[in-house]
Amino acid sequence: MNAGTPRPPAPPTRPTERLGAPLRPRQPIPAQPDVERPPPAPPPDDRAWGNPLAALVAGIVCVLLGVLIGIAVGGKGKTVTQTQAGGQPALTRTVTQTQTQPTVEVRTKTVTTTSPASAESEARAREAETNLRKAERENEQLRRQVEGGAAP
Repeated sequence: MNAGTPRPPAPPTRPTERLGAPLRPRQPIPAQPDVERPPPAPPPDDRAWGNPLAALVAGIVCVLLGVLIGIAVGGKGKTVTQTQAGGQPALTRTVTQTQTQPTVEVRTKTVTTTSPASAESEARAREAETNLRKAERENEQLRRQVEGGAAP
């Protein structure tokens, strides 16, 4: 806005109401007339699953469908039939071809080297262990002396 244009006047405000002032009574809501409606229609009595024969037929159809799908998916092997001469029974031989998938072989080689710092800590650990054994021996000797009643 430019400095020369005046601002529009503010909208008028409502007067402030006191807190705890009595509320105006509310208008009652007009009652709605009760309308009787008929109950919903019951379901038809001739349901398809009301007859147990329909469930039996559906089960048989599903079994046949499962067999057909099993034959279509599982019939991937080769069957070779040879007939023997002289009226002998037929020899049936089933040949199944199996492909082995390549396996992943992981070989890990770990090389551990000791740095001079770890060699120093090894030496300190050996020295601490030696001191511990020495202190344990001294404790054992003192215990024997106390149990034996002899003064150190």
